Amino acid sequence: MDSVDFSPPIRQLKGSKMGVEQLGIGHQMMRYCLIAFNIVFFVAGFGLMVVAAAGLTWMDGVFDFSRSDIPVSQILLLVVGLIICVVTVVGCYGAEKDNVYLLKAYAGFLLILLLLTLIGGILAFKMRSQLRSRIQEDLMDFLTGWKPANRKAFDLVQKKLQCCGVDNYTEWENSGFPQQQSSNGSNGMSVPGSCCITALVEFDLTAPNDTCGATLGNDTTVGQKINKEGCLNKLESGVKSHLTTVAVLGILLLFVQVIGIVFACCLARGIQNYQYSLIA
Repeated sequence: MDSVDFSPPIRQLKGSKMGVEQLGIGHQMMRYCLIAFNIVFFVAGFGLMVVAAAGLTWMDGVFDFSRSDIPVSQILLLVVGLIICVVTVVGCYGAEKDNVYLLKAYAGFLLILLLLTLIGGILAFKMRSQLRSRIQEDLMDFLTGWKPANRKAFDLVQKKLQCCGVDNYTEWENSGFPQQQSSNGSNGMSVPGSCCITALVEFDLTAPNDTCGATLGNDTTVGQKINKEGCLNKLESGVKSHLTTVAVLGILLLFVQVIGIVFACCLARGIQNYQYSLIA
């Protein structure tokens, strides 16, 4: 007596790519939309990496004197951007091969990234509100405790941003920077050579020359020799501008992540339903 074979039609399941094409035009469009959104997601992730790298370049050396965790945040953005690029490759491959497990893994990764993006956004907003006070505190601590051995970081800030002091140049008079006497014996406020108008081109960070900032005269003379504006406003403005760019990218990523999760889950569910229908 011949036995009855109750096993499911595995042969049809193994031809998953061909079988899933029978799901209809709706599922085909969903697949292509998922791939398209992954391309957008990849571009956004790559853009995040570029912005983070640009931020690190702009901040190179600027926060060496500081306790600020801004450079660390840029490194984290760089890592997140790299992860996004890798995840999008997984999503595209899973959609192209109709692989349910890869699509589910992709949706899971997106959900984790979505939560991280939300947490990062909250922390960035909190950091932005405290930015000025933190930078000001770090700058003032360095200025009042100025020493020749660790002057390079502050000189870099003043040279790069063409500024002097924290709020204004007069703070150097009560700082740790040595005040010199003029040739006629009268006292005159002195500032580092990195404050000078010509510092951007002429000041050498490895061999600092403070001659042009020594024994400054009246206000008119000061304005002809040095940059009178403090560094605090310029630093704050530069960092906030960068954070705004990151925030715009973050909002874009949030929308793309949500759409990617929806499409991945719908596509995976459609494939599973089709496979179950073959077994039933």
